[in-house]
Amino acid sequence: MMKRILLACISLLFLRCGNFLDINPESEVVNDDMFSTAEGVEDALYGVYMSMVKEDMYGGDMSVLIPELLGQNFVTDDGYLIYVSRLDNENSYARNMTKKMWQGSYLVISYLNNIIENLEQKSVKDFKYYNLYRGEALGLRAAIHFDLLRLFAVHINSTDEKAKAKAIPYVTKYTFKVTPFSSVEEVYEKIIADLKEAEICLAEDEVLMPKIRKGGEKGFTGARELHFNLYAAQAMLARVYWMKGDLENAKKYADKVIQSEKFQFVGQEDLSTFMKRRTSLSETIWGLYTTKISSYLYDNQLLLNKMSLPVDWRDIYKTVEENEDNYDKRYYAWFITKEYNGKSKDILSKIMDESNDVSEYTGGAYFGFSMIRIPEMYYIMAEALLEEGDRERARDYLDAVVSARGMVKFADRDTSKDITLEDIMNERRKELFGEGQWWFCLKRLNRDVYVHALDATLKGGDKIYTLPLPTEELDPR
Repeated sequence: MMKRILLACISLLFLRCGNFLDINPESEVVNDDMFSTAEGVEDALYGVYMSMVKEDMYGGDMSVLIPELLGQNFVTDDGYLIYVSRLDNENSYARNMTKKMWQGSYLVISYLNNIIENLEQKSVKDFKYYNLYRGEALGLRAAIHFDLLRLFAVHINSTDEKAKAKAIPYVTKYTFKVTPFSSVEEVYEKIIADLKEAEICLAEDEVLMPKIRKGGEKGFTGARELHFNLYAAQAMLARVYWMKGDLENAKKYADKVIQSEKFQFVGQEDLSTFMKRRTSLSETIWGLYTTKISSYLYDNQLLLNKMSLPVDWRDIYKTVEENEDNYDKRYYAWFITKEYNGKSKDILSKIMDESNDVSEYTGGAYFGFSMIRIPEMYYIMAEALLEEGDRERARDYLDAVVSARGMVKFADRDTSKDITLEDIMNERRKELFGEGQWWFCLKRLNRDVYVHALDATLKGGDKIYTLPLPTEELDPR
């Protein structure tokens, strides 16, 4: 683990929250006494969540800004981020922009390891929700390591054996000792092990998360969508196995989430608002509470030109069916044109809004950002079934999302044609646009990438799909 992060951990600070919706801005130094009560453990976990939504992590850079620029869903005029959008990952400016994610992530992982180690000295006899505490901490540790792996390490299918042997450190101890790097395969094994243990620990969520959720719940067992919950563990296992290329196991866990019937597609009348500045009580499997990411993204798109839609972005949503409009309904619901300084500019309104005043929204959902939503589970099922040769069922799962979005099903188009992987990829991109997932889809398949800033297509490979480690990590140990 990098040396500067270790030094920063000498004073470990958490926000004392009580719950996500009633934040006390005062902070306190974490010590052994904090873990002597359930309230102390919960405060420590809330502190982790609040750290995760800082701008250098999932409050902006790690969830949307960097992945979406890499994936070419956005272009930029920023003098530093332009190198990220060019996939010029070795450039010093690109390094400086991306290393903040590394630093922030490992700092939060150290918080989690401190919680996990203190919980190991306790049991269910000490805390009523001991298993929930441990499950959340393990799941979060795995999820953050997974994002670091797919950002900073080569894909498991890379032919560079030396690079695969040194992926990232998987840190499981709260210590000032340097954690050695693990191989890509070893990191996957550790992520999966943590997630499987989290799944067992979080079994109580079968009861705590009813099929119909109205929002407004208080306390640690309320608003479970904002916690790393049972279904988050299963959905993350599906995503991890999918990224790894193990579609059999990806299908197994995606099916668990779908069969739980806890997550439903929203009605078409809510398509333009169900994600705007908030998580969805229907579709969000796991999200993070924050009131700031909306304004952060809005400013970066409209005011700062750090996130502009490329010239040909509309082509993604063009439709071909004679009985449909010119564009996918998500195009009309998720994008708007704004006037700024006398000029019109297209922006993605799907997950943000011009106003970020908490008092304006009185609905049941919670402010924040969805980390993983139910449509992704259907795409995983469709791809897994397609690989198995069950093309009809694969199409059914893809059509479940297509139909929910008000579009003509593939089954009702040209019935003589089967769906293809390209169909699934195109639907993924349209549905998850702006949610930071497209670059990872491309990386998994090692696709060539058309780079807008260069007006050129770069060949797929480790060079464009691996962010460089911070220079501090390259120092002699």
